[in-house]
Amino acid sequence: MGVAKSRPQVAEPKRRALTPSETAERLRLSNRDLARLRHRGEGPAFVALSRKTVRYLRSSVDEWESRHTTWNGDRPA
Repeated sequence: MGVAKSRPQVAEPKRRALTPSETAERLRLSNRDLARLRHRGEGPAFVALSRKTVRYLRSSVDEWESRHTTWNGDRPA
């Protein structure tokens, strides 16, 4: 008899943080443009998990998107 391996828990899809690729796709940006915004401090807030790994909280992406959405030619705030 072997030891049963347990599966790591995966966050609920609605609560899981987004990868840069997922965020770029959602915002209709290229990965490169999203990275440029991040480095300039102009993109959605992100969490740096390591020097090379970042994630975006859905709430941060939602808030950034709403601030940068225009309606009927209005400029974003």
